[in-house]
Amino acid sequence: MLCKTRWLFIVLGCTLGLAAVGCQKQATKPPAVPLKIATVQAASQKITDYDEFVGRTSAVETVEVRARVTGYIKQLHFSDGQRIQEDDLLFSIEPDVYQAAHQQALAKIDLMKARVGLAKSKLARAKSLIDVKAISQEEYEENVSALTEAQAQQVAAEADTQISALDLKYTEIRSPISGRIDRAQITPGNIVTGGLGTGTLLTTIVKTDPMYVYFDVDEQSVLRYQRMTIQKNQTEPQSQQASGNRELKSLEIPCLVQLGDEKDYPHRGKLDFLENSIDDRTGSIKLRAVLNNAENLYKAGMFVRVRVPVSEPYSAVLVPEASIGVDQDTRYVIVIGADKKPVRQSVQIGRAIGTWRVITKGLEPGTQVVYRGLQRVRPDAQLDIQSVDVPMELGSFAEGAE
Repeated sequence: MLCKTRWLFIVLGCTLGLAAVGCQKQATKPPAVPLKIATVQAASQKITDYDEFVGRTSAVETVEVRARVTGYIKQLHFSDGQRIQEDDLLFSIEPDVYQAAHQQALAKIDLMKARVGLAKSKLARAKSLIDVKAISQEEYEENVSALTEAQAQQVAAEADTQISALDLKYTEIRSPISGRIDRAQITPGNIVTGGLGTGTLLTTIVKTDPMYVYFDVDEQSVLRYQRMTIQKNQTEPQSQQASGNRELKSLEIPCLVQLGDEKDYPHRGKLDFLENSIDDRTGSIKLRAVLNNAENLYKAGMFVRVRVPVSEPYSAVLVPEASIGVDQDTRYVIVIGADKKPVRQSVQIGRAIGTWRVITKGLEPGTQVVYRGLQRVRPDAQLDIQSVDVPMELGSFAEGAE
């Protein structure tokens, strides 16, 4: 019995000793580990606001080459897709029949000239005879009529010669414009039918440099552009206002174009035409830009995106998109103050520029904001702050961009 009691005290003593040690460990807190965060400085940059539209390219000039006379194609004088110049020879139609018809028309002119000469001689003789009353007035008038008829026949023969000369000329089909030619629709040996508007289609030619871009603009944007134009004209000298500077083309408003496989807007053009009425079905109006296409990069009919500036350059505050948090309908950033403490600050955002976002209200340039670790920052957290440099992709409407 004594032994059991002794063992009981030993067990209780050990249990109380372990409990005391555990309490001592719980009472001692380890030192807090600072939270590692990355910060970036809010930047100030001159930028320009823009509207964005979807457009389609269109050739400045497009010509359907058709046969003007009927005949067999004798020869082709170009390669498919070749770049050609105005008046280059494209097709030859067999000219034999038209050459013979032209020679016949020339001969008819000589015949009519002979008849006119004979009629003039007869009329001169009849005039001398009528003076002495050797012929009747009726015979004299018949000679006058014969001369008039012969002269009319000569004019008709000369007109027929002009027509036959044109037909002979049209056996050589030449390019009406400079540009890039399509494939030949007809090969040598095939017959083509001539006519105005009904002639056989031989090929097409497009002028690709420069290139037009057409896009539809909503009514509200049109009104904004008009007010901008009026304001710009009012600030210009009176001499420039009188010279017609209110025309869209003369204002030289820039625009930027993006092709289907591009992320930026590297192609620069100018606005040069606005339709004179708004479509009452859609409430939009068609606007046109012109682009340099010396490298033949644009093809007619391509879909592109177009950016049009809608403001003068102004200084804007920008921060990386990743540094902006969302709390329901509120946007905020975490600002690091002079005391190294994080402070949540609500902001109003504008448009995105690459991976950065314009802050329209709530932030001053040069402020340090949290870039990484935004969701882990607490108001009383100890921070291990590391400043990082985030590259800024401003695009072509930023000041200093090409």
